[in-house]
Parts: sequence; structure tokens; C-alpha cells
Amino acid sequence: MTISKDQIKKAFVSDTMNIGDYVYNNQDWYQEDTQRMRYILVTRNMSPGDSYADFEGEERQLKLGQEDNRFFDCIEFDNEGGYKIKDEKRLLELMNMTDGQVADYIDTNEYDWIGDDYDHAMEYLFQIMNNWQDVLEYDTEDYDNIDCMTITTRSREWKVDSDAGYKSENQYEVGYNILMEYFDYLPDDDKESIHKRLQAVGI
Repeated sequence: MTISKDQIKKAFVSDTMNIGDYVYNNQDWYQEDTQRMRYILVTRNMSPGDSYADFEGEERQLKLGQEDNRFFDCIEFDNEGGYKIKDEKRLLELMNMTDGQVADYIDTNEYDWIGDDYDHAMEYLFQIMNNWQDVLEYDTEDYDNIDCMTITTRSREWKVDSDAGYKSENQYEVGYNILMEYFDYLPDDDKESIHKRLQAVGI
């Protein structure tokens, strides 16, 4: 079975209505919806129990039903909206789990990922939300505020080439791509002249 990008988007990308305006700590913020919890499971190599507890070198005893996070690294997301499926069976299992099953898996194993709160939340906003949906662009403010970080949004305004479907918020970029469709059909002398003129204006 081939997992489509639309299926991955549905499983890992939060609805914009669920993001909220503030981040207080990354554990609570990621647990606000299932999409973010799935992202945690595929990006954090976690073992059960309190990761800050001191076991003095002794082997940690698992409780009944606990295990190391089996979904870690089954998919890898990049910073440009791309991804690489590394274990299709595990990924499909995670994607098919209900909201309650995902929450129960984290709760049963007592996973925690408390750490660099704001950096960790920004990772999801910039890597996933800004690359996988085109309604809002997210940014942050108040990074130095120890109580909470503010999440800001900007509505995106796209310019779309109705023929090719290419879109950008920069109308000049759309125009450049339209021009490039015809570039190969131009005489070589015209190509060189156009190239120099575009370079001169930083395009």
C-alpha cells in the first residue's frame, strides 16, 4: 500500500483552529490534539517513565503494557514540506489509531518531552504548519517571556496562474514562471538579452 501525502497531512497537520494563541509548555501544547501527538511519536525516541528520574545506573523497570516508542522514525519530515517514509507498516498503524488510542499510548507509557518548550513548539509551527497548509503563516513573539510565548498568524494571499496552477504570494515569481514556459522557444540572442535584464533587477 502506498501512503499518500493527503493521508499524511490529515494525520499530522493540526487544524488551524486548534493551534491557539499561546504556548506555555511543550508537553501540554503537543497534547492539545492528535496530529501533534503523532508528530511527537515519530520524532522523539522515548522510553516509558519519568526521563528526569535518577535511577543511579539501575535498569528501568517497565510496567505492564509499557514499551519504548515503537513509532519513532517511521517517517522523517524535512524543512521544505517533504518527507521520507522509513517504516510504512508502523506509520500506517499510527495513522489508523483513533484520537483516544494515541492519547492512551502516550499515557500508558508515561512519555514526557519537557525541555526547550518554545523551541520545540516552534519546530512544529515552522516545519509542519507553515509547509503543509496554505491558509495561515505562523510566527512567534515573546520568546523571552518565561510565562508564555505568543503565536502570531498572517493570512496568506496567493497569486495563481490559472493555466499551470503555479502559485506564490509574490506576483513577480508567478510572472517569471510564466515567462520560463516560453523561454526555450525564443532565439538564443533574445534568451541572453532577457537573462541579463532579469539578473540586473535581481530576478
